[in-house]
Amino acid sequence: MLIHNSSLADEIYALNAIYGEGQFVATYSDAHHTTVSMRLPGLSYSFLLHVLDNYPQSPPKVLGVDNLVESLKQEVQQNAVYLGACVQAVHSCETVCLYDAIEEFQTVYTVLQAHTRQSRDPREDAQLNSAKRAIILKDLAARARAKASAGGHESITTDSRFDVVDCVVCMDAFFRVDVVSLECRHLFYGARNMFKTRSEIKCCGQSVPLKVIREHGGLDAEAVDVLAHWLEEVHAPNPVYCPWEDCLAHIPSFWVKGDYVKCPFCKKRMCMGCRGKEHSGLCMRDKKLERLIKRQKWKFCPDCGHLVERKEGCNHMTCVCSSEFCYRCGKTWERSGPTCDCGFFRPLD
Repeated sequence: MLIHNSSLADEIYALNAIYGEGQFVATYSDAHHTTVSMRLPGLSYSFLLHVLDNYPQSPPKVLGVDNLVESLKQEVQQNAVYLGACVQAVHSCETVCLYDAIEEFQTVYTVLQAHTRQSRDPREDAQLNSAKRAIILKDLAARARAKASAGGHESITTDSRFDVVDCVVCMDAFFRVDVVSLECRHLFYGARNMFKTRSEIKCCGQSVPLKVIREHGGLDAEAVDVLAHWLEEVHAPNPVYCPWEDCLAHIPSFWVKGDYVKCPFCKKRMCMGCRGKEHSGLCMRDKKLERLIKRQKWKFCPDCGHLVERKEGCNHMTCVCSSEFCYRCGKTWERSGPTCDCGFFRPLD
């Protein structure tokens, strides 16, 4: 393909000689701009660059990657941001810059990859990699913004993806594109690994929204649906379970209507009065359970009605619904003053 920009044509020829024939290809070119496909060592996808006809006066812009499936991955999106910052950081109006940008990107990529690997001495290497990571990202962002401002390119100076922020968990520095931002304005990194290793993640006492999990959790749609159902079960004020031995599933609140409920999983009916199997005649509530609750001195949450058992510790209880109350008298816990006269460790009567 004929590349209209002679400087870019010469640069692509030189890059193919360095990195291998066919790794840098112009996929489109006219008098206004050229689109370049750039495959870097160690990556399974190619970056797409938008190069204006006045290059090298204007810096190339990273459009994304050529593979749709790969483009949906968070790591690939991050790498595109890093490459864009590297291009901007090394850009010069007087000479071509792709080789220097690639070398810069490979340095950043190597350090960031090392940051996620386990090492022989995790504590020492983690501190070293963390320090290197913070220095590299902050330096890269500063140089990119400085070059953009000097060259009159305002887009990168206002692009929040290049903000370097600190994770509230590990206190490491990251580009904003790497972290998850919650409604409480806390930022944390490693969301994908956390969602895969923990059933529920909370911040400021609230469960992380499913929208965040879908976007950053790296889970397939089926896994997210399972998690959503489990979260509903955990936080339901008064959860209902199918009483039939071959099912025993949690029945979502949407299906709980009337005195009798049909389980959406096994299609059998249950009585909401006694929470047992469907039966004829009047419902007799479970007297055995009531006697057990009284004997064990279990308590009900004053907000959601969950049955709560204290095995050890003080009288300050926190329910699964996040409500706090005194286990001894049942009053809602007051943070601004004393809740009651029960005391933290006064035993039940």
